[in-house]
Amino acid sequence: MNYEKEYDQMCESVKKLLDDTQTKMFKLINDYNEMIEESPEYENFSADEDANNFILVDTVDLHNVFDPLNDYIEDYNGQ
Repeated sequence: MNYEKEYDQMCESVKKLLDDTQTKMFKLINDYNEMIEESPEYENFSADEDANNFILVDTVDLHNVFDPLNDYIEDYNGQ
């Protein structure tokens, strides 16, 4: 068995999974935010979050959640 090839394939599969998940998560949050912003209630938006009947989700730091996961295999591969 070619363990190096298997390792490389596993790494690629994990990377693709994380990339796909990050993309899907961003899209879900973005679609939700757009739905809120297009609703009539958004006209009454208040800087005081407690005064709003909705919650917007910021995606500005979403990549920071995935960065440690992307580094996981390299950080814990025992080499």
